[in-house]
Amino acid sequence: MSIDGWTIRPLGDFLDLITYGFTNPMPTTDVGPYMLTAKDIRGGKIDYGTARHTSREAFTSKLTNKSRPQIGDVLLTKDGSIGRVAVCDRSDVCINQSVALLRPNSAILPRFLSYLLQAPAYQRRMESDSDGSTIKHIYITRVDKMPIAVPGASAQRAIVEVLGALDDKMAANTKLATDASTLVQLEFHRLMKVAQTSVVLGDLLALDYGKSLPATKRVPGDVPVYGSGGIVGTHAEALCSGPGVVVGRKGTAGAVHWSPTSFFPIDTAYWVRPLRDDVSPVFAYLLLKSLRLDEMNSDSAVPGLNRNEALAIPARCPEPTELQSFTEEAMELFDVSAQMDHENRVLATTRDALLPQLMSGKLRVKDAFDRVESLV
Repeated sequence: MSIDGWTIRPLGDFLDLITYGFTNPMPTTDVGPYMLTAKDIRGGKIDYGTARHTSREAFTSKLTNKSRPQIGDVLLTKDGSIGRVAVCDRSDVCINQSVALLRPNSAILPRFLSYLLQAPAYQRRMESDSDGSTIKHIYITRVDKMPIAVPGASAQRAIVEVLGALDDKMAANTKLATDASTLVQLEFHRLMKVAQTSVVLGDLLALDYGKSLPATKRVPGDVPVYGSGGIVGTHAEALCSGPGVVVGRKGTAGAVHWSPTSFFPIDTAYWVRPLRDDVSPVFAYLLLKSLRLDEMNSDSAVPGLNRNEALAIPARCPEPTELQSFTEEAMELFDVSAQMDHENRVLATTRDALLPQLMSGKLRVKDAFDRVESLV
């Protein structure tokens, strides 16, 4: 690969340090510095919501600096789900042996290196250099010898600006969707606190069986197909009008899923049919989520949700006028979340299309800016 104005050298030439995290056991605490493993790095970011904590004392005394990345270090997953990349953005984190630490030198920007390593060509190279039949492993002694193509600093900054604008917009959309969901949950809890009518779940809704639809019989289309664990594919024809609710029956028993559009639930799931005009799908969804149906496993061999037992659960129901008002407010917020999710899918598709072209020098940054400008 030869690109005008780009330098092609081993990755190690662009690093001050390449190492990996701790192998010794570390205590787990409720609060404190974050302990990152490969599972906590996904989508180009660190997911602090899944990371465990350790004590400040252990963080300070049991670890060396190679396990405590600095802000701006690039983290690369090396065991299991290999090749995931993120830039460290806080100082109170440590990494275990499943994560490699790459400390860029002055010749390469951390965020540029992160994007570069996510490009398909380099992902394929790391995959081909990995070992392990069941659990894949990347060896840092091989990674630092991998040739990479790097432009000058101004071009790096321009590429980061293009791709970063898309990622920043997706992060803002995700926050807006999360805020909308939080507001719905708060309003639901307020509604249920004043609900006075005692019922059982079966007074409000029915749990109807989904329909068998093997993957070999699905016709390409835009209708989401739901199993017990969520979306498992698409089909050309819907079984149920949306929006609607799906509940896991076998497998991921008791899991509750919201479908903003018409959908097709298969036979490992129930779909929710409200029995009263004032019981909306959005209220049914939130009510079912609050009942912790996933803890009602009735089959020790294959997790299953017994429909009769679920429908006999005691519940409270607000007055019809309150339900109607809640539904209107909740659906507005759900629509915001759905719009943000749709925008993020478009943004992610655009970013994933631009990334390999920018990192191969086939697309000029100015042309990429033109494609991104209308989206952000």
